[in-house]
Amino acid sequence: MQRLKQKALNIVEHAEPNLPIIGLFATIGYPLFYVVWKYLFPQHYENLPLRLIEAVISLPWLFYRYLPKKAKALFPAYFFISVPILLPFFFHFMMLKNAWSIAWAMSSMACLFMLILIVYDWIFICVITLSGFILAYAAVYALDGYVSYADFHVEYIPTYLFALIGGIVANHRKQIAHQTKISLLQSLSGSIAHEMRNPLSSITNAMSSLQAILPNKPIGNEVTGTVDISQSGLISIHDVIEESSATIKRGNKIIDSILASLQGGSVDINNFKRLSAKTIIHTAINSYGYNDLSERKLLIDKTTVAFDFIGDKDLFIYVLFNLIKNALHYKNRPDFKIELTSEKGNDFNIIRVKDYGPGVPTAKRERIFDRFYTYGKSGGNGLGLSFCRRVIESFGGEITCNSEEDSWTEFLIKIPAYESKTVKDIKKEILKKKRILIVDDQLSNRILLAKYISEWGCSSDQAENGEQALEMLSSNRYDLIFMDFEMPSLNGDSAVEQLRSTRNFDPSLALHYLQTPVIGITALPHPEALTRAGKCGMNDVLSKPVLRPDIIKIFERYFFSEKSTITSDQEELLSGSRILLVDDNETSRNFMRLILEHYGCSIGQAENGQIAIEKLEHEEYDLILMDMEMPVMNGIEAAETIRKGKYFSRFRNYNSIPIIALTGNTDEKSILRVKEAGMNHHLGKPISRDDLIATITVWLNNHLMMQNGNLTLPIQNYEKNKENLWKNIDKEKILDRSIINSLKEVGGKEMIDNIFPVFIRDTKKIVTDLAIAAENRNIKRYDQLIHELKGSSGSCGANRLYVLSRYIHEFSSKGKWPDNESWIDIVEKTFTETTTAINEMLDAEKS
Repeated sequence: MQRLKQKALNIVEHAEPNLPIIGLFATIGYPLFYVVWKYLFPQHYENLPLRLIEAVISLPWLFYRYLPKKAKALFPAYFFISVPILLPFFFHFMMLKNAWSIAWAMSSMACLFMLILIVYDWIFICVITLSGFILAYAAVYALDGYVSYADFHVEYIPTYLFALIGGIVANHRKQIAHQTKISLLQSLSGSIAHEMRNPLSSITNAMSSLQAILPNKPIGNEVTGTVDISQSGLISIHDVIEESSATIKRGNKIIDSILASLQGGSVDINNFKRLSAKTIIHTAINSYGYNDLSERKLLIDKTTVAFDFIGDKDLFIYVLFNLIKNALHYKNRPDFKIELTSEKGNDFNIIRVKDYGPGVPTAKRERIFDRFYTYGKSGGNGLGLSFCRRVIESFGGEITCNSEEDSWTEFLIKIPAYESKTVKDIKKEILKKKRILIVDDQLSNRILLAKYISEWGCSSDQAENGEQALEMLSSNRYDLIFMDFEMPSLNGDSAVEQLRSTRNFDPSLALHYLQTPVIGITALPHPEALTRAGKCGMNDVLSKPVLRPDIIKIFERYFFSEKSTITSDQEELLSGSRILLVDDNETSRNFMRLILEHYGCSIGQAENGQIAIEKLEHEEYDLILMDMEMPVMNGIEAAETIRKGKYFSRFRNYNSIPIIALTGNTDEKSILRVKEAGMNHHLGKPISRDDLIATITVWLNNHLMMQNGNLTLPIQNYEKNKENLWKNIDKEKILDRSIINSLKEVGGKEMIDNIFPVFIRDTKKIVTDLAIAAENRNIKRYDQLIHELKGSSGSCGANRLYVLSRYIHEFSSKGKWPDNESWIDIVEKTFTETTTAINEMLDAEKS
């Protein structure tokens, strides 16, 4: 069904440029030809009401360009309902009613050619033609009780089949040529995009390395101390770097958007923000890449009217760039200039881009927005204006062209006002994909917040306290969190502090929660609430009771305004860490090395996956940054080889070392390949310094805690664990061979022979004492023993015993007994299994 739907959409897209013309022909032609066949060349049968009905059915075709957005979304369904009625049904009905007269047999053949012109797919043509004929035959039979063949000639059959097959073959060849052109451009665009990303990535890394070396940018009037450059010069350097990095990000986004457009994808609306038209126009005019100063003087900014709209800043700047570039093609004409003006309306606002070039003929003004069509200049690919229309329509607006030949051309960008219903609908569409967590111990407060949130189409979950919230956050991805301050078990401050620390969370989620907005809700005095919020990492505070306008303001501030970049306060983790850079581009490696060495990292380099594997076997590393496209062995092959571990005889962390993919392709299919290869995370090129540092610190922190046996789960939901852990503890592996192999590397076989008998002896005493503490209900002694058991079992690789004791410790640390009455029996059973596995391992070592 999905393939059928996509095929139908492709057919409608193919027919779209001709829809108004065909609609005009049908609306006027059906009534007009009544006169022709009734009076000029009289036929046996005519039907004016039927012709008028057909004319009415064709009206949406005629006015397709002016249909509302929702009506356009429904048009493909209307198209496939109306095509059989407008063409094969009508013409075959009239042919059968006129007993196969020559005039109507020829008209039916003309109808067939028209159908082939509109619908290129031969299967659809045959289905539509056959269904139209059957419907017409049934209608005539129902009306007359018979179908006359008085003027039927057997020669009609081969002639009709020849017209059908010949037309389909000719149109199919044309369509194949068209699809080949599209496929070639898609393939070529992918190749070009990849080649563009490499230098963009190198430039980004160069800027980031320079920014890392420079002193931090002063804030406000802050004085930084003695530097070799003036403070204003330092600020200027940072400003240039920030602006250049933003430009590169914009270029990368445009590459991705155009590729998505070429491949049939729609404009992504999920990052749309509230934008100022005047500010963006000013930015576009001043940042456009003019060839010389004389070109800049040709642009006249008359946008005195300011208004806001919803959209993507980078895509809108691209639209203005495209219009400016097209206009400057005619800069050598006398009195040439480009004027940008703005007008404010009630529901829609208008931006006009007017140039005094040669103009565009009436017949071409709509066609210039078609893909692969160019007019007035050579060397273009016909993608610019078509992409501009897709962008503006995704904003809820439209772009049209007015012109006077040999005088001027004006593009009208009509954008809905920010407070309009159109923008509200776009916001709701964006918010449908947002997921919000409400944390409050009061049910009434949670219900009220959930009601306000649901009015915007957001999905929400609820937690009663900080413990439950952390458990939910550790397994789900939320885009915004409302957190009460005062709650039992674990208050909001502590929960947010643990969330922001990134410890004990899956690193991918931890990176997400570094920048997820957390809104405190409280009845505390506002100054006190703000102080507490700032200390624990909350973004904002709302006073109880929370009102509907408060929710709207939060959505506006955190979903529809520009966000800050990812930051991490754990950069000290980088100092002394060993990172392997794997990239065939030496310049990229060197620039990234400069960034990481500035933070105290020790860097190794490899130009392909094969060399990387050899380095891992001979040197110690804590993390790998892996490029995807490399000769000899690419990133996917290298990651798969590392994770299998067959190549290594010394290196033991092949299954746990974090591997971060560096990739220019961030589509869903490419990211899935990265994960399937065993990589932990991906960063899209070009990579910003902040994203790089935050990602590395989070993954290093996670890896370090795993190595030290200190990685604990976030506070768990007891009921969930009660159902799962006690049932699944037997599924945990008894021994962790990677930890045991690490011990063997450090101390050799002698350490293994000495440490495990001691562990068995000490653990036996701990388990015995635990049983006594449980019998005596000595909760303090029980907590002390569980803590010892967790530490010793985790250190020597007794995995099953460690998982069990780690879980029980979540209870003991709070002065609670485990949620299973047979817990001590399970501990004793697990200890017995561990002892057996250790003895078998030691016996195997001896033999």
